[in-house]
Amino acid sequence: MSHLITEYGDTDGKDFTHAFRAAVDACADEGGGTVRIPPGEYETGSVSLADDVTILIAPGATVRASSDEADYQCPAEYVGPDGERPLFLARDCTNVSIAGSGTVDGCGTEIMEMDDPIRQHSGQSSASPLVSDGEARARQGETFLDPADGTDEWPVAKPAFRPGPVLCFDNCRNVAVSDVILRDMPAWTLSLRNCESVTVTGVTVDNHTRIPNCDGIAIEGSRDVRVSDCSIRACDDAITLKAKTAGQPCELVTVTNCTLSSRACAVKLGSETSGSIRDCTVTNCVVRDSNRGLGIQHRDGGDVERIRFSDITVETRLFEGPWWGKAEPLYVTSVPRDEATDLGYVRNVQFSNVDARCENGALVYGHEDARIESVWFDGVRLDVRDAPAADAVGGNIDLQPTSVRPPIASHDVPAVHCENVDGLELVDIAVAWDGDLPLYHTHGVACVGVEDATIDGFDGGPAHSGSGDAAISLRDCSTVTVRNSRARPATGTFLEATDTVDERLFTGNDLADAERALAGDTDFTVVGNAEPQR
Repeated sequence: MSHLITEYGDTDGKDFTHAFRAAVDACADEGGGTVRIPPGEYETGSVSLADDVTILIAPGATVRASSDEADYQCPAEYVGPDGERPLFLARDCTNVSIAGSGTVDGCGTEIMEMDDPIRQHSGQSSASPLVSDGEARARQGETFLDPADGTDEWPVAKPAFRPGPVLCFDNCRNVAVSDVILRDMPAWTLSLRNCESVTVTGVTVDNHTRIPNCDGIAIEGSRDVRVSDCSIRACDDAITLKAKTAGQPCELVTVTNCTLSSRACAVKLGSETSGSIRDCTVTNCVVRDSNRGLGIQHRDGGDVERIRFSDITVETRLFEGPWWGKAEPLYVTSVPRDEATDLGYVRNVQFSNVDARCENGALVYGHEDARIESVWFDGVRLDVRDAPAADAVGGNIDLQPTSVRPPIASHDVPAVHCENVDGLELVDIAVAWDGDLPLYHTHGVACVGVEDATIDGFDGGPAHSGSGDAAISLRDCSTVTVRNSRARPATGTFLEATDTVDERLFTGNDLADAERALAGDTDFTVVGNAEPQR
């Protein structure tokens, strides 16, 4: 059955909450059907969806979220850490969908404190703009994130109440969200919690890039989720996969044919990883104007495994302010959330056919208590560029959220930095350095504490000629092969090794444009290289 919402009460454009709820109830009482919202502007509070019901928002229809907390009715467990409440809530539903080419407007710029910078994040004990309470040890010292330097680019402050998630599906089966426009959200946009068999297609998310927590699509503890052909711009993660509950995995998720932009991470797995995240693919996407590109942020006792990113173009920028990330195009980190964390593992992760223009390098970092195993980069190009915000926030490693070490710390920036990894394959990696970069940019590839590493087909050099930085730096590594690689002009030392053991092959490398092939005490089997010409 089809139910036109204007038949169920006041829909004069100001407040049609009662009519909306009545139409859904009538549709459900008849065993399901479609609630149709015709062209026009409407304001609503919370609405609960039902089995076998489709909400069809017509082209020209705009549903606006009420800013009045009294208009939101939901069980206590759905009230967020900062007073958020869902707008559309589907709980324990089957065959539920939202469709049409109309718009849901979260009115975020009206609800948020847009003239004030963020004061602290949810659950923090200190009034710090960082995601972690730990003391920052940034390259910039005491001037790092000094509000006196300006907060125009910071996230904005949160009010005592805001709607969110605006679309929330919890423990639902056979969910479909298609073609709708979701704009200006004051908090999370589309949240899928413990759902199964979900399709999200053709959805546009257009959020303000300074409103915190306005993730585009948050997939938590769900399985068999297909996201395709979406355009998402968000302040927080454009698409995030998480597993907050131990024993409740997030799995069998595919993301394809999407255009993504974020002040956090375009596609992120984590940081909530109490459960496992596994068997997920992201392919044929474009990431633009983002703070971080493709990321795994492992912080808890669950495992992250069998993850594939492929055929993706990435553009990252370094933004001033307390943003979660520092323009890393590719990011895999495993760090305990706190001293009590019994950290799980990360293994079998692949990035293939990724072309990145970025203002930082790729980072694979495992804490000393972490287990990162079997990471592949295959066909990755990194075009590293200068950042206007380099003086303000550049030259740091960002490991938020964690309290076991400084969440922000001064750190040199190789184009690819890999630390504490067991099983690393870097195949067909091309690095280009653009212009006059800050001196914290260093090696083309740096490996620290890596076991069983193969670098095959690296093409590049260090960031600065005459700096003494090698194109490839190995420290405390074992079982290493470097082959079929090429030194670019102005390379001093191609490979420098410190405290490495069980070196294997150094073969088939074109070193004609380097000054020297090797530095350090090494025992590679050296054969078949084009030697330096000077």
